[in-house]
Amino acid sequence: MAVIDDALKTWKQRLAQLEKELAPLQAEAEELRDAIGKVEGTRPASTKPAATRGRAAAKPKAPAKRTARPKAKRTPTGRSPRGQNRTLILAAIATDAKTAGEVAEETGIGRGTVASTLHKLARDGAAVKAERGYRAADPAADKA
Repeated sequence: MAVIDDALKTWKQRLAQLEKELAPLQAEAEELRDAIGKVEGTRPASTKPAATRGRAAAKPKAPAKRTARPKAKRTPTGRSPRGQNRTLILAAIATDAKTAGEVAEETGIGRGTVASTLHKLARDGAAVKAERGYRAADPAADKA
């Protein structure tokens, strides 16, 4: 048990060190959020002094939930219906070439899923690799 106790002690020390190093970064991040919010008009000015802002919260804020993707029916296993991701991705790249990250942000689908689906769409001829990202294939080019 001494080995486990030593490991726990080491992990706790490392965790304390990391939390100490993160405190100034969390404060700076909070200041940046406030500044962005003030410029965008979406966040009221903070009432805390700049030196203490963000340090009281030990737990980082959860990222905002994506709401761009329309709510769709799910299968009993919690998966999207067959073909839904493909349809949403093709709609996203129909007008402009976009990267997997841009499509993911727009549709709410995970970036990895988007990247692999874009690759499959390109392989199948439904999408074309652009200079930066992918765009939908031109159906008129197929008939020529």
